[in-house]
Amino acid sequence: MKKHIHQFSGINSLMAGVFEGLFPISEIKQYGDFGLGCSDGLAGEVIIDCCHFYEAKSDTPLRDMSDQEHMPFAQITTFNPDKIVNFTDVNKSNLYNELAKYTLLDNVFVAVKIQGVFDTMQIRRPKNHNKAYKTALEVSQDQVVDRFENKEGSLIGFWTPEFFQNISVAGFHLHFINTEKTLGGHMMDFSISQGTLSYEVKQSLDIKLSDKESYLKQDLKIKDMDQIIKQVEN
Repeated sequence: MKKHIHQFSGINSLMAGVFEGLFPISEIKQYGDFGLGCSDGLAGEVIIDCCHFYEAKSDTPLRDMSDQEHMPFAQITTFNPDKIVNFTDVNKSNLYNELAKYTLLDNVFVAVKIQGVFDTMQIRRPKNHNKAYKTALEVSQDQVVDRFENKEGSLIGFWTPEFFQNISVAGFHLHFINTEKTLGGHMMDFSISQGTLSYEVKQSLDIKLSDKESYLKQDLKIKDMDQIIKQVEN
């Protein structure tokens, strides 16, 4: 059984402004069927569900991406849950405690999927723009955050140990997609009265870095990178 997460580029590269699509989806999808990322130019949030790559923007419908498109950052794995449990009254602030009932997670990676009807949901999505952003922080400050109620769907993503911050996003990094595959985005906050939690512990993170000039010439040594990541992702 595969227990690897495959990551394309580092989150620090994205934070520093390397938004170019460095990796084709045709390559990324060889490593799994479950995950998340962002699209070329940081134009959309990407949800990887059952081998489909869905791009979420604030001003256009959810779109199934083609194998020929490229992404600057992605995390993908095969998802074979270790356990599937029912829960009641879970939200962003107590999700760690809920997952910790079933597995030790502080020092490992965990692929996570939460399914049900979400009572409340806040998701962030980029909007179409012609601005020349320099960093992910600038992009995040110009994105749209929407609040929804009673949306059925899934949260898909990963738990990453704190000591991997700057390589990945420490803590929970989750993207939402609704059951109809018409709505999605980066999860900012949520609450759900009842649903199912599926998880799989992963002991390995394999990282592929780009050989493209835009990446090789970028200065990734940025002051306060840890704080920038937390501000952008949360």
